[in-house]
Amino acid sequence: MPVPNSTLLGATRGLLWLILGLIVASALLVVGVEIALLVAWPEIIERFRGSPEFVNVTTLRFPVSVLMLLLIAILGAGAYMIRQLQALVASAPSNPFIAANAARLRRVGWALVAAQLLAIPLHWTASGIAKAGSDFGDMGGISLGSLLAILLAFVLAAVFEQGAAMRDELEGTV
Repeated sequence: MPVPNSTLLGATRGLLWLILGLIVASALLVVGVEIALLVAWPEIIERFRGSPEFVNVTTLRFPVSVLMLLLIAILGAGAYMIRQLQALVASAPSNPFIAANAARLRRVGWALVAAQLLAIPLHWTASGIAKAGSDFGDMGGISLGSLLAILLAFVLAAVFEQGAAMRDELEGTV
């Protein structure tokens, strides 16, 4: 039986691959920047001394490294979520209401929780090294959209779990 929204599913597959590629590229960029910071730290301090963006560039080395590690962890959670969604979309044409998809959605929910929890120290770190009101200092923190996405992932996991149970029960009676 063909899926009515096969074009939409195809576009979704492509978009998920694009997002995953951007996440990997971002992670590589963060790692590259961290390596560059470690190698060229004295030159970087001189370049940003007196910057209107940062509070005190001479004390930035440790907080910037922490910031980079938090970014890598958040990007890792994002990549994990995208892989779970790719598996879910791959199963959609044949049989979406299976226990594996409920588990995938639950894992997406927990990865969203992890990313949101990591965004809190990310915000503390960024706001500690950047001046108030700057774009850099405002990164991270608690997001209403993220909290809603977490709830949605867990609710959808429960719906898929119920759908899988109902389907199994129906197949058992036929």
